[in-house]
Amino acid sequence: MLSSKFTNWKWFLKGILYLIIYAIIALYGYSVVSEIYLTSPRTLFTPIDYMIPFIGWFAIFYVFIYFPFYLFGIGYFTFIKREKADRFMLSMFLIYAISFLIYILFPVKMIRPDPDSLPTDFLSQVMRKYYEHDPPLNCFPSLHAATSTFVAYHFYKEDKKFGYLAWIIAFLVMTATLFVRQHVIIDEIAGFLLAIVSAKVGEKYIPLTEADEKVPIWRWIFTIVLWILVTAFLISGYIP
Repeated sequence: MLSSKFTNWKWFLKGILYLIIYAIIALYGYSVVSEIYLTSPRTLFTPIDYMIPFIGWFAIFYVFIYFPFYLFGIGYFTFIKREKADRFMLSMFLIYAISFLIYILFPVKMIRPDPDSLPTDFLSQVMRKYYEHDPPLNCFPSLHAATSTFVAYHFYKEDKKFGYLAWIIAFLVMTATLFVRQHVIIDEIAGFLLAIVSAKVGEKYIPLTEADEKVPIWRWIFTIVLWILVTAFLISGYIP
């Protein structure tokens, strides 16, 4: 019994470590990489991309649905489905490793609207605040596309009914990145493909651990509370 409790706490601490590493990579690492590029940034606009207008209400999907969606996925597959934690998180790290390498070797920039020209409605001003935090670099592949696709893929493998909803959310997030003028079409295609390849690599090379017969209620409570706090913290940074 004592050995079992120690194993549970050892696993729990590993999950916390995964989240800390992810936070460092996604927040600090992303900012550092945006300052490092070996060639001059280029654009990947197609004629269609030039025709896509800025539509502020797509911020609903880009900010207010995306963050709760993918953060819940991280919490769920780290603390609820702990047998999949290694596979999920290590594959997620692979997405960031490949993306960061591309950002350095093949930097791509986005041509965005002048922030002063944006409408004054709340959602447009949310994107104005987002522009202030996020430089128009590190575009190819889109991490919004990659992470939302990655989470949708795992939810679909977990439960087909909820998985269909997850895919719809991922599609709306990817569409939103175009209409809030954060990415172009090729960025979304690359992000989608990167997520699928990373997930497949994880399935092939990273084994599952022993599954729980029943998930203790305290893990659900911990996951939901942490999810709410982190989601609120991130979204609050974009409230005008």
